[in-house]
Amino acid sequence: MIDIDRLSSGFATWMAGQNFQNPYSPATIRIYGHTVRRFLEYSGSDGVLDISEAGIHIVRKFVTNGIDGTISPKSTQTVRISAIVLFFDYLESEGAVLMNQARIFLDDQKRKRGGQGGKPATRLKPVLEWDEIDRLAFEAGRLESIAGIRDAALVGLILDTGLRASEVCALTTANGESYLTGRLRVIGKGNKERLVRFEPSHASRMQSWFRMRHRIRAPNERLFVTDQGNPLTIGVLYMIVKRLLERTGIKKAQQGPHLLRHTAASIWLANGVELKQVQENLGHSNIGTTSRYLHLLAK
Repeated sequence: MIDIDRLSSGFATWMAGQNFQNPYSPATIRIYGHTVRRFLEYSGSDGVLDISEAGIHIVRKFVTNGIDGTISPKSTQTVRISAIVLFFDYLESEGAVLMNQARIFLDDQKRKRGGQGGKPATRLKPVLEWDEIDRLAFEAGRLESIAGIRDAALVGLILDTGLRASEVCALTTANGESYLTGRLRVIGKGNKERLVRFEPSHASRMQSWFRMRHRIRAPNERLFVTDQGNPLTIGVLYMIVKRLLERTGIKKAQQGPHLLRHTAASIWLANGVELKQVQENLGHSNIGTTSRYLHLLAK
């Protein structure tokens, strides 16, 4: 059964977060959120038990069906498809679906109106190129302040492990010790534990942060904290990565820690790590999601 409350809430939080260079207005978030909730209710009433089962036929019926079997007005269709396309973008970012069914429907409509033909384009994941990885790592390690040493360790850890932002913020000092061994157990989405296996290429930066971390008084065992000892939040982590990218002059469709997670997956595959191991490291339930990182970085 579709968890309407969880998906609606997650989508609204994602839209309101710092995932976009041009943030959505509260009014748009409210309208799109309402539309998505109606789409989820509609899908459930049509027999869809899991959102991954919602195909293009469900999207088409929801977008075009009006009252009493009529065709919905063009203005209504425009709002619905805009909201659902963005919702599937959110689902893709969470690994809940493999393809944006709403975008496929939209491309199909454009072809019928005489637009571009051919197969609908599949958008590639944004990743850092090799030279950009080096530039970012250099910039992150340039400052010798508390924040500079912490940020260098942060960037190195995400590039090595591919952890989600929430997983990074939840790490403890004990997890940091495990990082140095190249084997890290984390609790991910759905409260599922997984073992991430990797090469701790940035171990020296983590060791530098350990030395600094032990000097910071903090009422918790969180690995990454602020200068005042407060646990790092997802919002702060996003701003750290975004500012480092800006200082380095790197511009990508994504500007936060998820970009580094994409890059970590691509680095593993480029270095010959088996696809199954990459899937396990990332915590993907479907290997098809992981396969989209293939060939994004040439060795």
